[in-house]
Amino acid sequence: MAGRGFMQWAANCRTVRLDVGLATSEIIVLGQTLCTDLSSFSPTEAEAFYIVVGDSGRELTLDLTKTAPVSLESITPEGTVTFHTVVGHEGDITVSAKNESPEGMGSNGGVTKMVAYISVATPSSKIDDKEVNFLFVDKSGDTIGVATLRMTAFYVSLDVDCDRDGVVEKNNPNKASWKWGPDGHGAILLVNNDCDDYLLEMDPEHKNSKIDGPFDLEDMSRMSVRVRGPDTLPEDCKLRMWVRPDDKERLGIFNLSDIQMLDELGNRHIIGPKAGHLAQISYDLMMAGGTGEGETLFAVEGLKYPDRDFNGTLRIHLSLLKNAAVPVFEDTVMFRLAPWIMTPNTLEPVEAFTCQMKKKENIDFVNDFTKVVEAAGIKLNIVLPYENRGDRWMQDEIELGYSELPGKKPMPVVLDSPRDRGLQKFPKGKLLGPDFGYVTRYDQNEYVNSLDSFGNLEVSPPVKVDGRTYPMGRILLGSAFPTTKYGRRMMRVVRDFLYAQQVQPPVELFSDWLAVGHIDEFMSFVPAAGGKGFRLLLASPAACYNLLRKLKDQGHGDVLCFEGRTRHGESAEKSISDLLDDADLKAESMQCQNDIDWNRDVMKRELGLDEGDIIDLPQLFQLEEGSGAGAYFPDMVNMIVLGKHLGIPKPFGPMIDGECAIETNVRSLLEPLGLTCNFVNDWDSYHLLMGEVHCGSNTRRKPFDFKWWNMSF
Repeated sequence: MAGRGFMQWAANCRTVRLDVGLATSEIIVLGQTLCTDLSSFSPTEAEAFYIVVGDSGRELTLDLTKTAPVSLESITPEGTVTFHTVVGHEGDITVSAKNESPEGMGSNGGVTKMVAYISVATPSSKIDDKEVNFLFVDKSGDTIGVATLRMTAFYVSLDVDCDRDGVVEKNNPNKASWKWGPDGHGAILLVNNDCDDYLLEMDPEHKNSKIDGPFDLEDMSRMSVRVRGPDTLPEDCKLRMWVRPDDKERLGIFNLSDIQMLDELGNRHIIGPKAGHLAQISYDLMMAGGTGEGETLFAVEGLKYPDRDFNGTLRIHLSLLKNAAVPVFEDTVMFRLAPWIMTPNTLEPVEAFTCQMKKKENIDFVNDFTKVVEAAGIKLNIVLPYENRGDRWMQDEIELGYSELPGKKPMPVVLDSPRDRGLQKFPKGKLLGPDFGYVTRYDQNEYVNSLDSFGNLEVSPPVKVDGRTYPMGRILLGSAFPTTKYGRRMMRVVRDFLYAQQVQPPVELFSDWLAVGHIDEFMSFVPAAGGKGFRLLLASPAACYNLLRKLKDQGHGDVLCFEGRTRHGESAEKSISDLLDDADLKAESMQCQNDIDWNRDVMKRELGLDEGDIIDLPQLFQLEEGSGAGAYFPDMVNMIVLGKHLGIPKPFGPMIDGECAIETNVRSLLEPLGLTCNFVNDWDSYHLLMGEVHCGSNTRRKPFDFKWWNMSF
């Protein structure tokens, strides 16, 4: 064997110690190499040694006339013993040796460091059935000592779906690592946070530490322990599965081959949390060996998403222990938890949500909204008063996303915001169920503010920035200005959660200038033919003043805006000229334009946008009793996007030639993109309460065709 081969063996070998006159029993796993230092136990008078391999218990005979020196590099430097071999069971047991004395020296303290390496190719059929004998002879050729190594060989492999095709393969060489990208590898684990046991308990599956039937198993990843060899391990050995203590609350493992456990109601974790008990970190397996391949099946469920203190990867180890403690072999697999993924407006809608309020006070809004949803041809879910408990802000309570495993249908997952007002029970009570997951983040030690609502959470369509592709877009969230020590920010546990998902790296915008403080008050995305496939819509006081001046120049200065509308008990009507002459309103609006422009530049930089990717929609802002800015016109960027159908807050602008001039302007900007503009009356039911259509609705969308594990980092 060449020197390189010896180096490979040495890197994967386990030291065993033998003695003349004794038979030593060892366990060996296929793929493993045992090594022993012959010089440590050779008799002083030994001049040469021979090796005889074969079946344990056979009569030991040696015909020296049939032996021959083995040609090995540097095996017999001057002053060393001579090495001969007799090979039995050729192709099964391989023994080789190397003189490992220090370079440039024939011996170390007068003793040659001759090391033997032993490996086996097939499993044993019984304990100690493979044997290697080391015979030492003196000058006369007489045997002066024999050391015997008896081995029990096993094939042992801990296996997962490493190549992401939905099938657990055998001993994939990459199973202990995880690599992103289309040529990547590594197993994936889903957080099992839906509820297949919905008739009994409305709590995510990962809270109960048990299997709730076959549908629950569909949400779990498979893992196998494959063993070939004797039916039992040697008495002093154990086969133990284990995880690090830090991971015991992050996953749960079920033994699917334990018939007794499966027959009992409520199969429990063998590793992971157990209801009413401490979480388990290890499990000793019963052997399922034999000369045929034995396989023990396991189901693994994720319990925690990636987060601030958890990068999303988990390792499960399988150790063969000797003397109940010393590991003689270890196999490892790695899982990555599937992230929670947001869906941008450019993805196809599946279902829309809104609230109907008590006494049908928002019936005009509901009727207009229903028409938009019907035009889009999707399901409408109207949350009734007994469910919403007076809370109309559907967008603020939840964000609808999904998680996905290879080979399985993506699972929608609702992220529940910390705001917890009237809609608090809706996500768990109405959305959580079979194949619909639930997750929330909340810190009871942190004050909940308006920026914790999910009108302050959006995601861009896929973008490319300075050569880097974001195939699932980037999360956008509002915050205080970066240089401000004080100000409102989204709760840290929520921000940490969003950053930890990795596949949609967040961008923080400045939204604290708004009284409500949500980014959906000044921005939105719509699908568009050509270009990057979308446009960014921004609220623009500058665009609004340009439009109003143009209308006045055309002789329409006396035409009223907000005709027939009231604001806080007083007429809201203002002429175009009145609006243009209102210096305070203009100063406040143009300060807001500065804030929007700051965000514009951030998004151009972080999303790789050009000016041609941005459309400015007319809007004015006013200060709300010193608490920040609010929309003066119904805020048209705060729209719902259902494919090509847009549900836009009706602006109640000046009526010229029988049409709202602001609606006409917006149509001219958006309809050439292949979009249909539907204007929804939300004046009384949302606008006067400092919200709009988007604030009062939500949308579940189809997942990306792109698979998150194919991302490149």
